[in-house]
Amino acid sequence: MFTTAWLSAALVRALRTLAQTAVALIGTTAVIEGVDWLVVASGAGLAAILSLLTSLAGLPEATAAVPANGKHAD
Repeated sequence: MFTTAWLSAALVRALRTLAQTAVALIGTTAVIEGVDWLVVASGAGLAAILSLLTSLAGLPEATAAVPANGKHAD
């Protein structure tokens, strides 16, 4: 399960989630009172961690790269 392809796909997904959450929180906090960078960093970091935990259930993009016999063609 924890192959290089899985780790790569999980990290890409977590970074995308982090960026999307950060943008949403920046927009939300800026409208309310000004950007609270601690809130943005902690919210985006938590979202990235949750994304990695969700990836433990499986990543279609990582499993699609592995043939049914489990061996990669060289």
